[in-house]
Amino acid sequence: MNNKDIIALVEGRLSDERKAEVVKWLLKNPKQQQRYHVLKALHVAKMLKENEHGNSGRPTTFAKWYKYVGYAACVVLMFALAYTLTSPEEQLVEETTNITMTTSIGENKTLTLSDGTQVTLNANTTISYPETFSGDLREVSLRGEAFFDVTHNPRKPFMVATGNGMKIQVLGTVFNVKSYPEDLNVETTLVSGKVKVIEEHHKKTVVLTPSQRATYVKDADKLIVDNVETKNLTSWREGKLIYDETPIRQVIGDLKRKYKVDISVESPGIMDYKYTGEFDNLGIEQILDLFEVSSPILYKMNNNQITLYMKK
Repeated sequence: MNNKDIIALVEGRLSDERKAEVVKWLLKNPKQQQRYHVLKALHVAKMLKENEHGNSGRPTTFAKWYKYVGYAACVVLMFALAYTLTSPEEQLVEETTNITMTTSIGENKTLTLSDGTQVTLNANTTISYPETFSGDLREVSLRGEAFFDVTHNPRKPFMVATGNGMKIQVLGTVFNVKSYPEDLNVETTLVSGKVKVIEEHHKKTVVLTPSQRATYVKDADKLIVDNVETKNLTSWREGKLIYDETPIRQVIGDLKRKYKVDISVESPGIMDYKYTGEFDNLGIEQILDLFEVSSPILYKMNNNQITLYMKK
């Protein structure tokens, strides 16, 4: 692709197939998009100038008036026309399609973004991202939990917006984000590389190193950093659930998203309990049986309705 291709696009001399190829190339090259807009403006200016003279080649009354009233205004008009008089195909250069992908309860899904970044979505998760990244920032929006392996690009940082009070910015690294609206906390766990975590309310920023987790506590509006075993927090990609003194509220939330069950708590004291254990690709009844063996928690199950209560 080169300047000749852009000129041919501006002048409408490309076949539909070739036009699609050039537009796709422009979408990936913001600097070339700027060149396209300049050439488009010059082309429109040229066409208007040629129309100053009628078919006889003699200036019309309108042309004389146009010359003395508005060449300066014409320059402004030309750049406006570059954006407003484009064909639907050419408008693709300025409009980037946004894609939304969602997983259901019990479903994991892996996708590759246009820059090569790989994202694995946990159950009940929604991610929104542009079909092609343009500009100086690669930004996606996340609701739920996802594991990111970001392609390194020092000129274009990668940003994850959670909508839950936390943003994560990286250049190229591997990390996990857990940001379910119903959870009390938003967590970012760094596996490798470096990430900058931004608490949006107070604009507090922390930089994580590998094996660190940043937790934003929604109710308390504070950011906490601690050291963790990253495999415990990312094992969900392999169907495992690993807990180490984890609040039972979080365990229950994970089970509800992984299995299509409704869990209620009969004994209030259960919510103060912290669970330690590992579930390696087990069914929900096997997990509940392990609860009874490894903790003071008992259960009753009726179809997909589970009730937890404490041993007396």
